[in-house]
Amino acid sequence: MTNQQPTPQPSGSAFGRAVGGFFRFLVRFLFVLVVGALIGLGLFYAVPGAFRTLVQPVQRNTARLAALEQRVTKEQARLQDENLALQERVADLEAELIPLREGSAVQAQDIAGAAEQIQELGERVAQAEQDLVAQHTDLAAQQEAAEATRSELGSAVDDLGEQADQTAAKAEELEGRLALLQTAQDLLKVRLLLVEENSRGARDTLLLATAHLEQAIPLMPEQAETLTALQERMAGLEALIAEGSFRVGPELESLWADVMDLVLPAVAPPAE
Repeated sequence: MTNQQPTPQPSGSAFGRAVGGFFRFLVRFLFVLVVGALIGLGLFYAVPGAFRTLVQPVQRNTARLAALEQRVTKEQARLQDENLALQERVADLEAELIPLREGSAVQAQDIAGAAEQIQELGERVAQAEQDLVAQHTDLAAQQEAAEATRSELGSAVDDLGEQADQTAAKAEELEGRLALLQTAQDLLKVRLLLVEENSRGARDTLLLATAHLEQAIPLMPEQAETLTALQERMAGLEALIAEGSFRVGPELESLWADVMDLVLPAVAPPAE
């Protein structure tokens, strides 16, 4: 048998495979470059967007919450200071009211004593009239003296009655202001409860403030119209609290200021 020699492959086919392999490598390399560029662009635009969308809102909300907590703390401290000042004012008004009541009681005792004196003097006048029957010469003089005594006693009784009425009126006015001061204190409690987000407690305290305001109306008849208007505003404030309206704060402060204007009216400066 004769050995068959292998047929040599043409050199052109090896060169074509080499060129094809080079182009395939070049295509893959370009594909990898394009994919890498796309991933880089995606990271370049997506990371800042994600930061603005997710991280920055959280940072802003955290700063706002910290500022809100500081504001609530300051507001609670201010309201507590005002509450303490009102309590001190209530104590002062009560201290002023006690001597007025005592003075009224003393004047009532004076009126009773004056009435007893009038009765005694009446008895004396009657006895004097019996004596005047026996003493015709002194009748005219003694009758004039009796009439003068009666006139003086009547004037004294009238003066004491007017003083008693004035004292009673002042006592009623002070009691009315005390009720208004309690109303203002209740409004401050409503403000504190709203700061603590206790709307139910705030509405109950507002009802208590309305009750104190109703107590002041008969004690201050000159301010009845103004007090009735305040009562209507309190009813509207209750509706605003139930709705959770943003107008609750300004309306509550306005009500408190109007009530305090009635509790502490402006004093006219002394004339020069």
